[in-house]
Amino acid sequence: MKELYFIRPYKRSLRTLRLEFGKVKNKFLLRLIDGEINQKGESEFSPIEEVFDEEQEMLKNVWELRKQLSEEKWNLKTKEESPKIKQPSFITLKTMNGEMSIEFDH
Repeated sequence: MKELYFIRPYKRSLRTLRLEFGKVKNKFLLRLIDGEINQKGESEFSPIEEVFDEEQEMLKNVWELRKQLSEEKWNLKTKEESPKIKQPSFITLKTMNGEMSIEFDH
């Protein structure tokens, strides 16, 4: 499973949103886990999961969520500070200066 991790300041804490996505058996899964980092520590809430038959459909949803979160001023963070995501040949995700872009090959 691939993972993207987003944070956004909220009052005296940080809101977190973790996107996990990838192939599970013969389906493709997108999992969203909302959480918070505050003075008491870290907490995460129950995940929301969506199952897809096609990888491209899942990747499109990941891209749309990424775009929406960026517009809402969420900051992309990863453990390595730059996501390494493999894509099928006709969709390419690129990261430059912390910003993701997607290209569709025809």
